[in-house]
Amino acid sequence: MAHKLEKYGPYLYILPALLIVFCVIVYPTLALLWGSVTSTDGSSVQFVGLQNFISAFEDPLFQTAILNNLKLFLMVPILTILSLIISTLLFNKIKGWKFYRAIVFFPYILSISVVGIVFSYILQYNGIINTVLRSIGMDWAALDWLGNPELAMGTVCAVVVWKQLGFGVVVLLARMLSIDVSLYESAELDGASEYRKLVNITIPQARSIIEFYVVITLIEMLSWVFSYVFVMTSGGPGGSTYILEYLIYKKAFGGGNYNIAQAISVVILLIAAVIIAVQQLLMHKGDDENE
Repeated sequence: MAHKLEKYGPYLYILPALLIVFCVIVYPTLALLWGSVTSTDGSSVQFVGLQNFISAFEDPLFQTAILNNLKLFLMVPILTILSLIISTLLFNKIKGWKFYRAIVFFPYILSISVVGIVFSYILQYNGIINTVLRSIGMDWAALDWLGNPELAMGTVCAVVVWKQLGFGVVVLLARMLSIDVSLYESAELDGASEYRKLVNITIPQARSIIEFYVVITLIEMLSWVFSYVFVMTSGGPGGSTYILEYLIYKKAFGGGNYNIAQAISVVILLIAAVIIAVQQLLMHKGDDENE
């Protein structure tokens, strides 16, 4: 008996955690996959294969949502470059750098709903920004930021960048502060410019953190932008700001197309899996090169 407890005891200890993982992750994922290939009509469930995916891909709103998510992906290099530049300035401890660090990080801790509501008022056609622009004679720049289908998604992207920038700055700055100072001192003795120090020291030393930040931000642009769209534009004008998350919400709770919504959810799951797989491959490739 004691031998069996010694053999199976560790498994009993991790059993509660395994049950939680199964209930929270495994079972919902399996249910999602099954729902994406079935059609529910009342109490009956019928297997339809890839029909839900075909219906989703043929929907013009799905095509718009995919395009808008790609636009959000373009924000990732912008966020990464801005984070590198600002964190480098703060790392050099310009006057008042602690104050600037707090100012940059402050938007990140705000609620997305609060940010969305505030900017939806600020960016109205007769909002604060346009009022200021008109008062200084720049009527040509007073645009309908959220009411113009050609500008609305770009405006949402700009708000996302403003809010998310602080996270990248703080993460990269924390890594920079842990880099051996002697590397920078040696570079300064050799007459290296700030640009050369950034390219030859900071970026290589912070490579793993940069990769982590890029992957996390890509996933955020894929699955964490719903609140911005819901609060600021509700998918409008004319469906121009639909993203995959918002389309899932409208299909499931606005149209009752739960199986199509599940199929779109699987698409998001697959895209996220590909992003993580690519990141892992690049990380292992980098480790092999270092060896």
